[in-house]
Amino acid sequence: MAFSINTLQSITQNYIAPRVVDNTFKGCPYAYWLKENGRLSLRGGLALRFPIIKAQLNFDWYSGTDPASLEVLEPNTAAQYNWFWGRVPYVITEEDIDKNSGPDGIVDIIDATEQNATLTLIEQLSLGLFGTNASAPKQPDGLQDMFAASGTSYGGLLDTDFVSPATWLTSIISPLVAGQLTAQEMRRMRGSVTRGAAKPNLGLCNFPVYNTIWRIAQGVQRFGMDPIAKLGFDHMMFENMPIMPDEHAPGTGYGTADSWLMFLNTDYIKLVIHENKAFISRVYAPIPQQEVYIGKIIVGLDQITTNRRMHAVIKTINPTL
Repeated sequence: MAFSINTLQSITQNYIAPRVVDNTFKGCPYAYWLKENGRLSLRGGLALRFPIIKAQLNFDWYSGTDPASLEVLEPNTAAQYNWFWGRVPYVITEEDIDKNSGPDGIVDIIDATEQNATLTLIEQLSLGLFGTNASAPKQPDGLQDMFAASGTSYGGLLDTDFVSPATWLTSIISPLVAGQLTAQEMRRMRGSVTRGAAKPNLGLCNFPVYNTIWRIAQGVQRFGMDPIAKLGFDHMMFENMPIMPDEHAPGTGYGTADSWLMFLNTDYIKLVIHENKAFISRVYAPIPQQEVYIGKIIVGLDQITTNRRMHAVIKTINPTL
């Protein structure tokens, strides 16, 4: 039979890059933003319960000896969120570990596998943060759950149980021109959920919607006396609020009016992590029947808001318009 390895191949080593490069996972800026901006909280307990005011107390104008209207009221209730559990298991054979050890193991197989497991967990966490558990009850409460329409339970509460001016519903804005996003629509969004000094401080969307916002700003950019036209912007902000694109944000993109722009007041949003399952790593030694090591990264958490009315969304943007 013919030899399959020639002279050069038989006397020359292959070059192996000393690190693994990710060609699989999406960017997860929202998940990292929550971490970097102190929106993580470690807790325990059976469930997560947050007291809220659901009604005003009585008030009346009076004169002289007018009798007061006395009534026992229950002005408070609580939103209750459950724990949700996730894990990434991985298996490495002892034989592969042995072959990878020593100076000939350029990339450590254990480190590379743990890196993949960590990225997998963050990717699935990001999907959950933006998603909905309406049809996937084992995943956490996502932004689509928070922005659900009237009559949908969230945090164990229904908005229809509240009496105005109390509310348990986000502001869902319909564009004045169907499918079209403008600066005026963004002003409407932010204004609808501004209460005193409390206002949204983070905008989230997919990249097609982000490109639409970029186009709005680019259309009015002026270059003055510069000899070179410097197109584009490194960052987009609206009224000093950052707009952040994330591939996990809802919407199919150009040509369809189903992309979302969300304005969040993250002072009222937390990613609550169970103190006993805070992205812990476990490794199990080989059992007598098999020479394999089993590892897991495990987390228990939920994404919660303590004030649902402080967030706004448009769900019907067509980035082509």
